Amino acid sequence: MVVCTVAEVAVAVAALVDEVAVYALQSTGVLGHPVRRRVVSVLIEHDILRREEVAEMLADDETIAQSDPDRIELMLHHQHLPHLDEELFVEYDHRTGDVVLWKDPAVAADLVDSA
Repeated sequence: MVVCTVAEVAVAVAALVDEVAVYALQSTGVLGHPVRRRVVSVLIEHDILRREEVAEMLADDETIAQSDPDRIELMLHHQHLPHLDEELFVEYDHRTGDVVLWKDPAVAADLVDSA
């Protein structure tokens, strides 16, 4: 009886480790782009921002190649925010432009640092 329980726990732990590893690989994939990493970093510092505010912040950031806020906003709307939303990093409302960090800020910071 105890042997079965220990074996069941071992299988459950192995399955959990597999899920965490797959999730980590997928998460770092979406954070492989510098704009997406910076968006998550900005949202760690702010609870909620509008897409326009994120674009302005990124336009002032020297690590981002593009400096035109209008172009950055278009890239965010059509490319980067949907990817981050799909991977559950942010909640993005394309109608209002609201962007909210979906992950726990500490977990998000660790993922940004490891990407």
